[in-house]
Amino acid sequence: MKTVVAAFGFCMLAETAIAADQPCYTSERRGGLDFSLPCAWHSPIPAEDAVIGFASGSANLSADAQAILDRQAAVLARFPNAPVELVGHADTVEAPTASEQAALSQSRAGAVRAYLISRGIVSGRITASGRDYPFMIPRQLTPETLARMRVVFTQMGN
Repeated sequence: MKTVVAAFGFCMLAETAIAADQPCYTSERRGGLDFSLPCAWHSPIPAEDAVIGFASGSANLSADAQAILDRQAAVLARFPNAPVELVGHADTVEAPTASEQAALSQSRAGAVRAYLISRGIVSGRITASGRDYPFMIPRQLTPETLARMRVVFTQMGN
């Protein structure tokens, strides 16, 4: 993975990752030109739709989560060869031990995986895993910070 910094206009900088070892999931030919290399890969799933939240102690998908997953499925259907990785997390109050966090996180990732499969995404493209550690350590354990820890992240093309 190489990082390239490019200047646009007078002083605006943009940083993008060039993934030389990753396949490019965009159309390789547009107007007869080959745009396959180098491939600057940005997930087409909007950041606000790449995170699915859960209620405390639950792996059940809310109506809001299902709506987000419907949007994810629509994007994933446009890229039928792109692998999808789901990574589940739990907060340290609902699951105080590493084994409890791993089990609940895996259940959450599995629920998201099952929902995407039910929406037509091929099961072989999707890997789901649960972490046995929190992805963040908040300064305070407020209901808001705990809610941000109870998530499944969707990563496409990794």
